[in-house]
Amino acid sequence: MFRYVALTWNVQSESQCAAARVLADRLQARPKQWGQAGDKNGLCVFHKILRHGSLRACALPNENGVLLGAAFHRNPTLDDATPSTRFVPTRDNSESIVTSKGRWLIEHVWGNYVALMRDPIARRVWVLKDPCGDLPCFLTSFRGVRVVFAHIADLLVTGLFEFTINPRYLSNRVLHGGVLDDDALNEVRRVYRGECVDLGDESPSEHRVFHWHPLRFADANEVIEDATYAARAMRATVRSCTHTLLREHQSVLLRLSGGLDSSIVAGCLGNVIDKPELHSYTYYTPGGRSDARPWARLAAARNGLKHEEHAVTAESVPLPSMLDAPPLVEPTAVMGYIHRSTLEHQIARDHHATAVFCGDGGDSGFCGDTFAYAVSEHLRRRGLTLQAWRLAARVASLTEESTWTVLMKSLRRWRRGAGMEHQFKMMLPASRLLSEELRAGYASTVDFPHPWLSNLHPIPWALVRRLGALLGPPEFYNVAKGVRAPEVIAPLYSQPAMELFLRIPLDVHFRDGRERGLARSAFAEDVPPEILRRIWKDRAPGFLDDLVQRHRKFLRELLLDGVLVTERLLNRAVVEDALSDRISTSLVYPGELLRHLDVELWARHWSPRYRMTKLFSSRM
Repeated sequence: MFRYVALTWNVQSESQCAAARVLADRLQARPKQWGQAGDKNGLCVFHKILRHGSLRACALPNENGVLLGAAFHRNPTLDDATPSTRFVPTRDNSESIVTSKGRWLIEHVWGNYVALMRDPIARRVWVLKDPCGDLPCFLTSFRGVRVVFAHIADLLVTGLFEFTINPRYLSNRVLHGGVLDDDALNEVRRVYRGECVDLGDESPSEHRVFHWHPLRFADANEVIEDATYAARAMRATVRSCTHTLLREHQSVLLRLSGGLDSSIVAGCLGNVIDKPELHSYTYYTPGGRSDARPWARLAAARNGLKHEEHAVTAESVPLPSMLDAPPLVEPTAVMGYIHRSTLEHQIARDHHATAVFCGDGGDSGFCGDTFAYAVSEHLRRRGLTLQAWRLAARVASLTEESTWTVLMKSLRRWRRGAGMEHQFKMMLPASRLLSEELRAGYASTVDFPHPWLSNLHPIPWALVRRLGALLGPPEFYNVAKGVRAPEVIAPLYSQPAMELFLRIPLDVHFRDGRERGLARSAFAEDVPPEILRRIWKDRAPGFLDDLVQRHRKFLRELLLDGVLVTERLLNRAVVEDALSDRISTSLVYPGELLRHLDVELWARHWSPRYRMTKLFSSRM
């Protein structure tokens, strides 16, 4: 995996120069040496690659900074399916990057990168996070030295930093889950996707500006309403991004569920000249009421992929292994961590795969989550037309409502906006483990706290759904210590693809009245017809119940005397009832237990009373 730590300081300050030397010495004292770039005039960037991949460090000419990660040129037209070439900064575009404070990068390249830019004359340094990549970027400080880093473990090993939990973040995370604008740790600030932060010498405060915004990017106002062209552009853009990312690797693994999204990625991977070694895998629950394997086999066979199938049961999920999870700036999902650290890591290692491709981003990008808003979108652009009635009828056929009901809901959304308040109110009754004190403060915290959306009133729920995981923190390092995990690559979340998806109205995505209809049309020659016709997803009902039942003792020990109960964020009596050995009448959904488990394990890393050295009798 790729790691970096960058230091920037005022070279005219003796104390900051001394602090920078101390930090550099501590970082380099570790056995695995760091490479260095940009070690000039108050900027030093340390980097290392623990496993081959596409991410690396590249110095900008003219001592203008360092580009970390991977960046590629933009194709000139949307219907150009050729792979992009890797971006290599020249003297000219290096100057453009610094002069624009990174905006030039946002408009001319795409990828997964963090840029550190320096103006030697003005003695200014900026850091920019790309709009859609998952390479993390955080800020902290040490005796006046600004520290930009990806993985907080690299700072902890120096012994120079102490980090503490932001109590407001903790309570809001338990209350709402998901994405929060509050800093999780008091001493650390996240740099958001598309954000540029000024790390000026003279002022300890940062000036933040977004060079990319989901409603304001190049050509954002040029809506693509022609469904035929939209489909052609969609296929070309997704194929171009997939092939571009594929060329960086010699061996690749694909998570193949047999659903539409991963099958589209399989179609893009399978039809490549001089392609690397490709393998796909599907995991399934034996005895489940639905089975993804027949669909995955169809997609693999269609594209000539070597395919494997792996059973996953509650007995095979080592939930207590989460106690060994590395410290992270924000909580990570238990199931994602375990899956990536065990089953997927082993398969990737067997095939020497340096990347795992996946179909993540399809539900949001192809608007599978938002088709119910297609009528509102049409009303906003066209008004009440005959087509609006037809759309309402098609939505009604999928939502099991009357056409009149769908149309009335859509008219209200059109006139009043479709905010998120009702979504939060729906979450509260389902959150049964919350303490009464936390519930009492719910009404005052219903705004969706992300800087992209902070000035939108009401906050558009459809846009939130269309952005998907881009609103959340990157989970680049959610893998067990010592596991040299491959890169996880989601072509559908790449910047060219996301910008295209956002320019296509919801009702165009809902082509022919089908959920993800435009995508089904665009990739008709790449995906087996059986999968194109399929409108449901395979689930494994009962799996989480079995998982909680098997690890009930471990969960009880962890949660009942944990941070969340101690801080009166969870109701101890309700938690105890939900995890009791007797036949429980609790209506707590297992997903809620696991969501709070994510936060509990994270909080224990940063709470002195709950260091992870404590042994649990139920640990396997």
